[in-house]
Amino acid sequence: MNGDVVRQLIRQRIHDGRLPRHRVIELGFSSGIGQECDGCGASIEADQRMTVRICAEDWRTIRLHDDCFQIWDAERSLTARATGS
Repeated sequence: MNGDVVRQLIRQRIHDGRLPRHRVIELGFSSGIGQECDGCGASIEADQRMTVRICAEDWRTIRLHDDCFQIWDAERSLTARATGS
């Protein structure tokens, strides 16, 4: 998937609350097991690295491709600065 498209998806998911705006707690990294990435919506396959995090505010778990995590973290930081959170 195109990086700009992934960035837009992640921005939208942060904006509508499907992805958190605040920091998360790292649970671990592993190979994917076919679950949907909470960032881009694509499957995280066995040959891809997945990061699993938990939101400290509501304890929900998010699973992201490693690249999607990097984009989410950058976009979350920009959102937090723009809103003063």
